[in-house]
Amino acid sequence: MAGGKLSGKATETVEFLDYVLHQCDHLAGAVEEFASAKKPAQADWARQGIARELGHLRQRAMVKNLGVLADEIGRLGVLASGGGSPQMKTRILRDGVSSMKAACERMRKATIDSDKAEQATKAHTTEGE
Repeated sequence: MAGGKLSGKATETVEFLDYVLHQCDHLAGAVEEFASAKKPAQADWARQGIARELGHLRQRAMVKNLGVLADEIGRLGVLASGGGSPQMKTRILRDGVSSMKAACERMRKATIDSDKAEQATKAHTTEGE
């Protein structure tokens, strides 16, 4: 985490976003497992696992009141569970996981920056009194 203390809510949000980033790495591995599956049953099993994990992540993001991230995860979950050729689905999932990871990193940085700015504003206001 960045230097200095964050508020409780910001700390909770950053910790959840760190968890999502970890899950993105896990999902990227699952996508590669899907891409390298030799039998259709193996590919289907991997795809269902990816869709299920995305559903769980979406629910957790909704509970944490991170609707934008939950929408992105949900969109990727719908794409994972939809039809299409394995090659197309692999490309979509790879791109989706990388964009979800980038969005999560941006959200994490924005959370830290806004909390630091809010704390600086509060400190400046209390000094003036």
